[in-house]
Amino acid sequence: MSNSIFCGPCGYTEIDKDAEKWCTVCEEGLCAGCEKVHTSIKTSRNHWIISTEDYKQIKNISVSLKCKDHDSQLEMYCKTHDVAVCLSCVPSHHRACSDVIPLDKAAENAKLSTTLTDFEDTLTAALQSLQEIIIAQNSALENLEGQKHTIKNTINDTRQRIIKKLDNLEKQILLELDTKHSDCKSAEGKLLNRLKKSDHILSCLSEQTSRLKLFASDIQLFLGMRQIDETVFKEVESVKESIKSVQNSEVCFQLNPSIIALMNEVDQLGEIFIKKTTINLPFKEATVNRAQIQFPVQEIKSIDNIQFQLRKTVNVEKKNTSMWLTGCTMLSNGNVLIADYVGKNFIMEYSEDGEHIRDIPCSNEPFDFTVMGSEHIAVSYGDSKYIEILDMKNAPVGSNYVQCNGECYGISYQDNKLFINMNGIVITNITGKVLKTLNINWQYQRLYLKTTKDKIYFTSNSTVTCISMSGEKIWEHTMKSSVSLRGITVDDHENVYNLVE
Repeated sequence: MSNSIFCGPCGYTEIDKDAEKWCTVCEEGLCAGCEKVHTSIKTSRNHWIISTEDYKQIKNISVSLKCKDHDSQLEMYCKTHDVAVCLSCVPSHHRACSDVIPLDKAAENAKLSTTLTDFEDTLTAALQSLQEIIIAQNSALENLEGQKHTIKNTINDTRQRIIKKLDNLEKQILLELDTKHSDCKSAEGKLLNRLKKSDHILSCLSEQTSRLKLFASDIQLFLGMRQIDETVFKEVESVKESIKSVQNSEVCFQLNPSIIALMNEVDQLGEIFIKKTTINLPFKEATVNRAQIQFPVQEIKSIDNIQFQLRKTVNVEKKNTSMWLTGCTMLSNGNVLIADYVGKNFIMEYSEDGEHIRDIPCSNEPFDFTVMGSEHIAVSYGDSKYIEILDMKNAPVGSNYVQCNGECYGISYQDNKLFINMNGIVITNITGKVLKTLNINWQYQRLYLKTTKDKIYFTSNSTVTCISMSGEKIWEHTMKSSVSLRGITVDDHENVYNLVE
């Protein structure tokens, strides 16, 4: 029962009901019924909701979402002071700051950010350095044992020649050997234990980072990474301080040169001494400045200040007698995906240098597609009346498709939802369940669309339109000349770009 997670709203009415989902914003469980209500309310419909099984993966990873000063929800982010704040902090401590923005905007695309990759590289480099140092220390301990064994053999060989005096001298010399060896071993062991402790701590933090990356919300990842980074920094600094002046101990023995000639006069068989040698144990770190571990938030740029520059032309190979390129997008690694609606059953992938990399198999001729995370794409098949979710690595074709009620063309992905041009704009979850249909008066059915956090943009003939998520028109622009608008995309500053035919 200790692992049970109960529904928070039901518990408020004194009803114990097992939760199926967990809201990372409200920090409480939701049963199936309460989840539907939660996602339908305007103030909570955009909350990040995960399964209770996923929540258990990050339950014990401490990421504070509350303001320390006001015990309120962290909702804003001050770029000037590089800190997340609550609404009460803004007028009291950040009144003069001109760049306070919503926290969800600052943490947007956190899982896809190169900063996350840099942070993971830093953690990996720290762990790798620790492991290399531990190996070196283990080797030093093994050398000490070998040195001790060699010296004992020398002592025993000498004993055969000076047997009368050896008993007393042997006791003295072995006592000195054991004492100094023990001191060295103790010193080396202390450092080794310290390094193993740091290795364990950083390994735990690495595992926590991986769990946050897979299961936490962007905000949790954003804040958790910063909190974990502080612990990593302190631990790394502690390790670097510990190994700054490490000395490698070598147990040595020097036989008294007069022992044979003066067997009856010598009162000491030899001398046990420690030869100290300062060694270099470099702690390798990734070249990421801690001050840079934050997600960049760009200033708003006007379309008037943007200039286009041709960077590369990709020569697409014709796969059929004709070619109609209907879909194109760029992946996070710089590669380009292209769909040919009258080609063959695959999506072409090219490198940023224009080199053809591979053809991703599809179950039909693709019209458009949208990227879902780092490994999946959702593909629309036009008049074939279905969409398909493909794993770009190894999923079999045709294993995950959703039949549509009409022809489906333009498609976009946002907040775990698919937006499809299909007898209006149909909004579904990733399993194909229809959540909402926005009735749009099309002039041309094969339109393209693009979504942002709170808006939908689409083209129809020579007109581009922007509507809210509820379908209310925000603005509309019609080209003066008789042109046809095809592809559409929107940058981070909500500037809209169209492909004109």
